Amino acid sequence: MPRTAARTAALHQRMLGWLQADHTSPAPAPPPTPEQTRSAVRRQLYRDVGEFLFSNGLEPTPRNFMVAHAYLSGEDWEVALAVGAHLRSGTPLSDSEVTQIVEKQRASDLTPERLTTLANQLEARLNDCVTAVDTTRDSAATFGSALDEEAQKLSSDPVGTLHRVIALTRDAVEATRLAELQLHRTRQEAAALRNELEQARRAAEHDHLTGLPNRRRFEAKLAEVIADGGEGVATVALCDIDDFKQVNDSHGHSAGDRVLRFVGDFLRTHLGRGTMVARYGGEEFACLFEGETPHGAHARLDAVREKLSTRSLVNQETAAPIGIVTFSGGVAPILNQDAQAAMQDADTALYAAKRSGKNTVVVARG
Repeated sequence: MPRTAARTAALHQRMLGWLQADHTSPAPAPPPTPEQTRSAVRRQLYRDVGEFLFSNGLEPTPRNFMVAHAYLSGEDWEVALAVGAHLRSGTPLSDSEVTQIVEKQRASDLTPERLTTLANQLEARLNDCVTAVDTTRDSAATFGSALDEEAQKLSSDPVGTLHRVIALTRDAVEATRLAELQLHRTRQEAAALRNELEQARRAAEHDHLTGLPNRRRFEAKLAEVIADGGEGVATVALCDIDDFKQVNDSHGHSAGDRVLRFVGDFLRTHLGRGTMVARYGGEEFACLFEGETPHGAHARLDAVREKLSTRSLVNQETAAPIGIVTFSGGVAPILNQDAQAAMQDADTALYAAKRSGKNTVVVARG
């Protein structure tokens, strides 16, 4: 009877469905899949980043994209707070202010205290690895000793010995599993810390404003070249932007910062990959030409100087013309594997270039 009633009810429901088929609403669309939802969120974030850059009049540079993404996504809370604080003032965000936010964040990330903390954390994780290995070794030794004892009881109590050996084996397997989990977790933490330390090391060797290697990295690279036999096969140069103070005085420090970035990138791009270009300090750049004679380095650097002297720059914030920006350079060979003397010679040649009227490159000697 219950089965018959169920069939009757099902038939009744089916008939009602037939009768109402013309009056039913379309079936609702299936809910979006998790991947479709994530894709929609990414598209919206991309549009929001573009709108943020456009509304603030920012150039579509990687740095501006990074700051806009950090602010809109909330992934970097400190950057988001800094951007929000500026926007609450009612003024748009400029390229120079983005640079200041990024540099301040990097400076706070690379404090000696932060590096010390990372080093201590890494040391602690390495100690955890040693402890896990010691625990595993002690557990194996204990298990071996217990098996020896049970072996002596096997003939007098075979059944009891079997049960005890099984229990000992379970304990040993569990101890090994726990040690493996600890080692795996510790390795992951140590790898993350090593990566963070490596990022900090790379950041500490680069100039925050231009993105070029800094003086510390340049001198380290110069020492490496000399150690590999740099005498006679490497040349150094120092370049200094002419009348840079006038740019700062006339157009402001934010425009001066953009000029520094432009000249640094110009040198790096036109001298090519085989030449290391670093910001040596202030408006001064250092170049290391590996496998290049002083006169060959002079010809290449002078060609770049000539190209730069044909460019006329404009202040991006005010549209006021900055005009032609030039640099003077001093080139010197590395003699007797003496890096300090080579840099001193390059500095002397640079001074001579300045005295001769600027916008020129002078070779020290050789």
